[in-house]
Amino acid sequence: MMNEDLKKIRRLIDKIDKQIIESLNQRGVLAQKIKKAKSQSSNQNIFRPEREAQILRNIRDINSGPLPNDHLHVIFREIISSCLALETDLQVGCLGPEQSYSNIAAKKFFGSAVTMHFSDSIHEIFSNVQKGAVNYGIVPIENSNQGSIKLTLEHLIKDNVMICGEVNLVIKHCLLSKAKNLKSIKKLYAHEQTFLQCNDWLTKNIPNVKRLFSSSNSAAVKKIIKLKDSAAIASNSCSAHYDIPILKNNIHDNTDNTTRFIVIGDQNIGGSGNDKTSILISIDNKSGALNSLLEPLSKNKISMSKIESIPTKINNWEYMFLLDIEGHIDDKLVKESLKEIQKKSIFFKNLGSYPRSI
Repeated sequence: MMNEDLKKIRRLIDKIDKQIIESLNQRGVLAQKIKKAKSQSSNQNIFRPEREAQILRNIRDINSGPLPNDHLHVIFREIISSCLALETDLQVGCLGPEQSYSNIAAKKFFGSAVTMHFSDSIHEIFSNVQKGAVNYGIVPIENSNQGSIKLTLEHLIKDNVMICGEVNLVIKHCLLSKAKNLKSIKKLYAHEQTFLQCNDWLTKNIPNVKRLFSSSNSAAVKKIIKLKDSAAIASNSCSAHYDIPILKNNIHDNTDNTTRFIVIGDQNIGGSGNDKTSILISIDNKSGALNSLLEPLSKNKISMSKIESIPTKINNWEYMFLLDIEGHIDDKLVKESLKEIQKKSIFFKNLGSYPRSI
């Protein structure tokens, strides 16, 4: 009796799987029709981050279980990515090699059905976006424990790019090595920021190991593939991809270790209904200037999620400010507020409006 019930359930699953495949291919056909329709319209941008954000949020809203939202997000991220690949071959730049945290963040935002271009530096990613060598780039901008990535901020100030999206990625550092134990490790490779995020653990457990910087954590892992007395700090996915055992899991000093990545491109992104806008400003170095500058936000009840001072490198103690505010620049109150702020600023740069990380 139990075997008959099991067979019946499996037949139902097979039937549903067939229906899912048919529906996915129908979605693919519609995606191809969208490409044709866009070719005849004024807006020919195939990739629409705001539309994808709306789809993913709606899936979470209508989900009644038992599948959890996070699992459905991953599934539909790949469905959307595969359908997009029927419309265009999207080129995306990130820090490499494969399975770097930047690569993982890129897959979380774009899915797997895009062409990844791996770079050795943040500078190269910005350069490739500006030259049109890639459609988009993804770069780290801040870590919840170590603060902002200085090089990314410098490029946002001087380069002609727009922020088109953001991804928050939970970082879980692992110690990878072919060594049999911690005592056998002589050299340790990782990104500079990673050493800062794991400093307490490293100082306590392997204080005498020589620390060597790498362009990314996956690059660090590639360095130790043939070395038995060395280790690297990277993600658990790096362990599986490069076949390097994990000696210790979760060696970061703070449990809430999250890195925020931004997607950079050359287009303005439409409103998704839950957006952020980033701007760069500089003001007169006089008492009350910053309070006066921010008055329009308070007056229009617009929340500010971030304000950071950045040295201008022109005069000592002269600063530029990076602001993240809630809302899209096309929103009436946001637009009015930014116009007032621009009038009071010596320098003003709109970095873009984009969907909040999901």
